[in-house]
Amino acid sequence: MKRIYLFMFMSAWMFAACSSTGESVKSDASAMETPQEVQATAPAAETQPKVAANSESDEVFHHSGAGFSLTKPGNWNYLSPEMVQAAGQSVKMEDKELEKMIKENPNSPLVVITRYQEPYPTLNPSVAVTMVHMPIEGMAPKDVLNMSTQVLKRAYPDLTYVDEVQDANVDGINGAYTKVKYTMAAGDQKFPTMTRMWLVPRGKVMFTVGMSGPQDGPDVSEDSFDEILKSIKIQK
Repeated sequence: MKRIYLFMFMSAWMFAACSSTGESVKSDASAMETPQEVQATAPAAETQPKVAANSESDEVFHHSGAGFSLTKPGNWNYLSPEMVQAAGQSVKMEDKELEKMIKENPNSPLVVITRYQEPYPTLNPSVAVTMVHMPIEGMAPKDVLNMSTQVLKRAYPDLTYVDEVQDANVDGINGAYTKVKYTMAAGDQKFPTMTRMWLVPRGKVMFTVGMSGPQDGPDVSEDSFDEILKSIKIQK
């Protein structure tokens, strides 16, 4: 089964692409001075996992420019920048306008982690974090998330809500959350998929956190997803 990880990862990354205008937020100031003004599009080198200075392992990812960190479960794995880039160009869908929008989206994820090493023979639970420009500054997080999921329905017509779009709090910051399920296709195979999405605004930018996995079975990974979510730290 070839490159199933691309489809799993793309479900979360497409959410970020659909949430963004595709513009970058740029500033000459450091993240410590004006965290809301950091560049939304990280260069390729910035997608490399960064280990926190006080960590004795590679379990803590820290991106100083974005002011973002999370702790991955010890048995989870980072997806390499090369795999992330390949994922962005692997999108194939019937809606060619949406496909073009996804492929031209300049915002690379800050980090992508997967439960299993790739290649994996079936759906691989994954977490993708992206920093993108707010489509409309001051727009309510729930409205942005509603807009994003409506666009995703163009890619996945059977998409339905498991948890409706609602208010949520991530590391003390008010945002929005939803959980959806839909069917992904890879060739002639179909994969029932569940994706949890969080949107966390910070000034002119927002973090999008997508956590995807199968709808049932031993790889649903709810406990691991909850652990990762609780570990997220965002510079205020």
